[in-house]
Formats: sequence, C-alpha cells, structure tokens
Amino acid sequence: MYRVEQVLVPLDFSTSSRSALAFARALGGEEPARMQVGHALEPMPPYVRRVLFPYAALGEDDREFEAELIEEARAELERYFEFDDRLRRRMIGEPVVEMGASREQVARWAGRFDVEAVVMGAVGEQSGGAGHQLGATALRVLESSSRPVVLVRQHDPRPRLKRILVALDLEATSAEVLEVGLGMALQHGCELELLFVLPSPLAQDSAGLLKSQVRFDERQARSRLKNKIEALFERTVEQVDVPFPQREKARELTSTTRVEVGDPAATIVKRAYDIDADLVVIGARSGPRAAGGNLGSVARGVASGATAHVMVVPPETKSTPLTRED
Repeated sequence: MYRVEQVLVPLDFSTSSRSALAFARALGGEEPARMQVGHALEPMPPYVRRVLFPYAALGEDDREFEAELIEEARAELERYFEFDDRLRRRMIGEPVVEMGASREQVARWAGRFDVEAVVMGAVGEQSGGAGHQLGATALRVLESSSRPVVLVRQHDPRPRLKRILVALDLEATSAEVLEVGLGMALQHGCELELLFVLPSPLAQDSAGLLKSQVRFDERQARSRLKNKIEALFERTVEQVDVPFPQREKARELTSTTRVEVGDPAATIVKRAYDIDADLVVIGARSGPRAAGGNLGSVARGVASGATAHVMVVPPETKSTPLTRED
C-alpha cells in the first residue's frame, strides 16, 4: 500500500519553494515523513566559462569556483529557509547542492534517496508565479519523474490535507493512481472522492461548429454507460491491495464516486474547486501524450489549471510497506 515516508523537496529561492517545504513538513500524518532537500545549480554556458576562466586549461580555477558556488548556495539555502533544529531532525541528510540541470538532478536524487514522492513548487523563481501556470522546471520533472510529484500551489504555513479528489480514467493504470490517492487519504485521515469524466464530443467545439451536426445527449450517455462505468470503478477498487486492518476504512473512502461529462481537464479542475479539495491525484498518462513525453494532455491541463495542490502519478509507481524496517 502506498505510504509516504521519505520525500524529496527540490528548492530554489522562490515563494513557491517555501510553500513546498511547508507542505512537505505536513506529510506523514502521525509519523511525519523524512525529507531530503536539494538545490541544483544550472551549469554555466561555455562562453561564461571562457570569460571567467580564460586560463582554465592551465589550472583548476573553474572547478574551484564551482566548489565555492556550491558552498555559498548551501549557506544561502540555510539562511533563506531558516533550517532550525526541528527541521533538521526531519531531514534524511544535509541539503544536497550540485551542479547540473534541475530535471536530471531531481530524477537522480529521487532514486538516490529512495523517496516515495517529490514535493516542489508549481512555479519557480524564474516563472514569476503568475496565475496558475506551470513552471518550466516543474513541467520537465513531471515528464521524467519515476516517483509521484506533488505540485504545491497556495502557501499555507501550516498546511493540512482534509479532502482529496482522485481523477481516474478507468483504464489499466487507474489502480496505481487510486492506490496513491487512497494511501494518502488513509495516512492523513482525509475524505476521498473518485471522479471519472466522460469526454464530451462537444467539449472542444468552442466555435459551436459541431452542435448542429452532432447530437449528444449527456443524460442518455450517462444512462447507457452507467452499469459499465460502475463495473469499471469496482474493478479498479478491487485491484488495490489494502492491508486487512484498513480494509473497512478503505471501502468507506472508495464508496464516494462521481461521473461527469465534459472536457476532462476543465471538469476535474472545476470539481476540485467546487468541493474545496486540498489535493488532486491524477495519472501522468491521462489524455493523449506528446511524442516522447510521459505527460498526457489531461494531466498537464490539471497540473496547469488547478488551484489545489496536484499530485501526478507516473506509471508503475512503487509501493512501500506500512512499516519500514531499519
């Protein structure tokens, strides 16, 4: 059963990163999750190196300068985020600061520290934090991460998870997504709603060109597909292996299901807003994927548009036992 015990928190010097750190500190329920924080220093372009170190070929000036940058960045992290003793006790180790592209570093760190999730700000210091857009680094991490990624939106110094919305497409990978959402709800004592959105053929007809050519009755579609959708919900729930002591609570949580018709991403975003969800859990492959990408169009739309925090679950997410043996 999925359970958050260790998380990776990539940090830059943005308000969004402060929010991510606060959210990470709230994870774990009664047994707080441990954290590994990290900061990636983007490599200097070749022309910068040539200007700063014209004689680098004769010595080690550039490497010494990189080492100084890393130490200064680590010290600045501690000052900016105010690493007190209480926070340090939650850390897996010292903050890791390394040269390299953020996307590659985050993926490397997630494997090195054996975390169950990556928690990061939805926008970074270079994104300006405008609206509900998705930062470039966050998007790259979503495309490549083998661990669930939590994109943190609004800042709350003492965040608490109360209500989780799990968006399911009821395809083969839905059980993995449900396991993560259900595991989070059980661990943190949350309410849970399972949502399936039946795509409407008119959802993308913004100019109204199809309305006169295509007849689509939402009520009729719901009625005809009701039994099949219920069976798919039931199959998905049955595929999640819940430990015996939690099965009754899990049955209670997964009994709240909802079916909507419309544009999947927009409908999920609206439903999360309507029920005041604290977290939306969705599979990375929800919707058609771009060539070579791991992120579907629906997942991307929800990650970009939701006002709630969004947890994107990649395929074949690893599960962890209920207790970790030291």
